[in-house]
Amino acid sequence: MPGNPVTLDTDALRGLRGAARLRAFETYLCRSLAPHLHVPPAHRVSLTRPLYAQGIDSLTALALQRTLESALGVPVPSHQLLREQTVGELAAVLSTTTEREASEETTA
Repeated sequence: MPGNPVTLDTDALRGLRGAARLRAFETYLCRSLAPHLHVPPAHRVSLTRPLYAQGIDSLTALALQRTLESALGVPVPSHQLLREQTVGELAAVLSTTTEREASEETTA
């Protein structure tokens, strides 16, 4: 399991839009995944390989799910982590979900 949690500046994230927001999520996900997958520092988590191909199994997905939900404050369905989905695709889903949640909070 990961030793040092990866932090996400949610205040800064709220100000980002489009490609910059997506890149921020991709970076956060890669940094969050690396300790769960025991990726050596000289290597990187791939944005384009499916999560399962990088070593995500059901136990890792549950641990990552808790990490993401805690950091983002939105539900992250475990099936999003177990499908044939890449980090880039998951980043896009989370970016859209958190943006939608934020806009719903401001209109409520």
